[in-house]
Amino acid sequence: MPSANVFAPCWPRRIRPTTDRMLPKLLATLVFRCNNTAWRPVIDGLELIGRWSARPEAQRHYSPDDKVPLDGVVPAAWRDAVVDELGRVAQIPHELCVLRALREAIRRRDVWVVGAHRWGNPDDDLPADFEANRDVHYAAIRQPLDPKAFVAGLQRRLAESLSGLDAALAGGATGGVAITTRRGEPWISVPALTSLAEPVNLAALKGEVEQRWGTLELLDVLKDADHLRASPTSSPRWRRARCSTAPRCADAC
Repeated sequence: MPSANVFAPCWPRRIRPTTDRMLPKLLATLVFRCNNTAWRPVIDGLELIGRWSARPEAQRHYSPDDKVPLDGVVPAAWRDAVVDELGRVAQIPHELCVLRALREAIRRRDVWVVGAHRWGNPDDDLPADFEANRDVHYAAIRQPLDPKAFVAGLQRRLAESLSGLDAALAGGATGGVAITTRRGEPWISVPALTSLAEPVNLAALKGEVEQRWGTLELLDVLKDADHLRASPTSSPRWRRARCSTAPRCADAC
């Protein structure tokens, strides 16, 4: 993670117009929840942003009376850019840290959005009878009921994979994967994959499509496909295509 001191002076000028337009509408529309108290600081940070969204731009620091969440929200590398030498918390850098923490929490489903499908409550993903038939559901996904056995299996597979990588590195059989350094830190370098040759069938399919209908715009194809889903026989283009392909289909048969 880069140090925030590199770009901290640009935050108010670059971020403020975006946050003024986006955050109030976002927070008024979406409701965030968490099932783990460890992520409560992120929710508290969002509530603080909502309360301060109507404040004048001249106020660049939170009030001393505000309880500003720092732990679990502001990374250690960014702390000096968020909290000044007087202990004041800068509003814009803190908002950016809250949004960053929110993104990571939503990706892990630690924080979820009320009413959402993909990013909704992870507890809703469980079968209705999960607690009563936990053993059946665990057996269906081939996982042990004992969490210690689950962790031990992960550790064993990780150790085996790392041992295989170590042996491949020693034998020069990694296909170009190497252990290097980046900014003074260890780094795994993976070579770029070369393009594969185009399959013969794909080239033939492209040629047949171009021969029958000429060059097609992807947007037109998607629009027609969506229209055909609703009414397969109502599209003039579909009728033309059907008429133009019928003789070929008859000859082929």
